[in-house]
Amino acid sequence: MAEQPLGDGLVYEDAMPLTWAEGPLVDGIELARMNAENLQLLGAESSLEEARVHDAMKDESPALAHELQRLEYKLNILLRLIAELSARQNALPQPEPVRLSAAGLEWVGADGPRVGTTGTVTLYINPALPQPLKLSCRVVGERQADGRRVAQLRFAGLSDSVAEAINKLIFRHHRRLVAGAKHSST
Repeated sequence: MAEQPLGDGLVYEDAMPLTWAEGPLVDGIELARMNAENLQLLGAESSLEEARVHDAMKDESPALAHELQRLEYKLNILLRLIAELSARQNALPQPEPVRLSAAGLEWVGADGPRVGTTGTVTLYINPALPQPLKLSCRVVGERQADGRRVAQLRFAGLSDSVAEAINKLIFRHHRRLVAGAKHSST
């Protein structure tokens, strides 16, 4: 049976900026640092979409909830400005169609890496956060979809906490799609 680079479960499909740097699989201290940075980035991305504290506090203290909402608004403006400035300084790669899971990703397009190579993929998961995920990968296969090449990458050395955070990112994306579909059908 052929290896399933995305594993089982939900998959996040979108066009995201990404790049590939061929090289050996990352290990040791460098891998620990990469996992820590990825976990921090995924936590920051998650905090942008979490249920707001002020919603839970409306009944407790309306004045405090209002102040938290005001501060959150200011922080969101700052995040957008920083992301815009960073994007101007460091042009992001062109978005490419990808399918992401906690086990790996599929990269649609001719620019994907060759089967049998190893390296690091950088993946920009949120335009408000110009820092990319950096994931050590092995290119385990390729397939054709709609006449286009699809490179299949399997993550190597991903910590359990990073895999769990990626699963949460995928679930939030799936939940937004379901909510959007319900909203558009009503």
